[in-house]
Amino acid sequence: MYIEEIKNIIWGMPTVFLISAVGIYFTVKSGWFPITGIKEILRSTLGSLWGKNRDKRKNSVTSFMAVATAIGGTVGVGSIIGVGYAITSGGAGSLFWMWISGFFGMMIKYAEVYIAVKYRKKKSDGYAGGAMYCLWDFGYKRLGVLFALLCIFASIGVGNLTQTNAVSHVLQDTGIPLTFTGFILCFLFALIILGGQRKIARISAFVVPAVSLIYLICSFYILLRFLPEIPDVFRRIFSEALGYKAALGGFSGTMISQSIRVGFARGVFSNEAGMGSSPIAHAAAENCTPHTQGMWGITEIIIDTFVVTTLSGLTLLCAGANGASELFELCFGRVGIHLLGVLLTVFALASMISWCFYSEVCILFLTQKKVYLTVYRLISIAATFFGALMSVTVIWDIADIFNGLMIFPNMFLLIIKNNDITNRRKNI
Repeated sequence: MYIEEIKNIIWGMPTVFLISAVGIYFTVKSGWFPITGIKEILRSTLGSLWGKNRDKRKNSVTSFMAVATAIGGTVGVGSIIGVGYAITSGGAGSLFWMWISGFFGMMIKYAEVYIAVKYRKKKSDGYAGGAMYCLWDFGYKRLGVLFALLCIFASIGVGNLTQTNAVSHVLQDTGIPLTFTGFILCFLFALIILGGQRKIARISAFVVPAVSLIYLICSFYILLRFLPEIPDVFRRIFSEALGYKAALGGFSGTMISQSIRVGFARGVFSNEAGMGSSPIAHAAAENCTPHTQGMWGITEIIIDTFVVTTLSGLTLLCAGANGASELFELCFGRVGIHLLGVLLTVFALASMISWCFYSEVCILFLTQKKVYLTVYRLISIAATFFGALMSVTVIWDIADIFNGLMIFPNMFLLIIKNNDITNRRKNI
């Protein structure tokens, strides 16, 4: 199929090398900041939520609201259903490469958030920023327009099609028709996106942490049930990722390459490091500095990749389940599928409204005519319905294509502005 071939070209080893090289460069130049600065990162982000200086203004988009919106676009379908898809197509070793993608992606996320906040624009109703604004201001106007268009298209693939597709197929196991799920998600999505960007941020700040906590509790319970399996699971992850079996003739180099490609593709789908999408949400935060908001970007990946994604992968491998539906039914009975359906529905809506946020900023960057926002919302609502009916494989391939295409203009921006990041780190 042509779509799959296009995806394989975009997500070939050159793309993996590009992401790795940029991530390694910023990590080394920062003095391994995600490790050496972990206390500062956690104190300045999660620790600030209980500090005396937290922003209590009702109408402002706080740093936490911004990162909750960004996490809403990452945690959920990508970190739950996407992990199962990665293990099925790339083996257990793909989880290891998701960790590698996440580790070096932390400084990529720091860099892209830093640039987005530093060069954002002050609007009458708040701040707006992202790679498209930066590229335009630095003289790469066509590239800025291209990035904005790619983000809008990606919002349909990642933000609508994959979300409703995942939810509808899980709920189908409970006897709910695909068309009914698509209709309900359309209705709920339409109600939410009429509220505007600040309402989206406030909803994300409340919903995402609450639902994530419920999912984490379920995951820890499953791990406790399969506690004796954990050592063997880790051995399997590392052996398949690093090719220990290949030396014995049981695991081919092609399978290792597939594990790397799938791990990076699913990792970027989940944490969005390198895509340049979530910095659009971070740039809307008020009363923040580029460095502080960049640390929120690092925290975003810690939560998504090293907590939610890791727990999803370990629970699937420990239980020997092929997907989240099978896992929850095995551990919680038929009630588990209903519970998973509810969790994924909330996660999907959070992701959809986050990507709606990104796209509306991109649309207003391209044109100030509000009528195009209405057109986009109608298309998004329609995509929400049709995504529930489409093939799972085609949906994920489309999402991977647009994810991958966004990487190139965003990486170009980080490369040409690398001095902003490296010089800033020296002065901290």
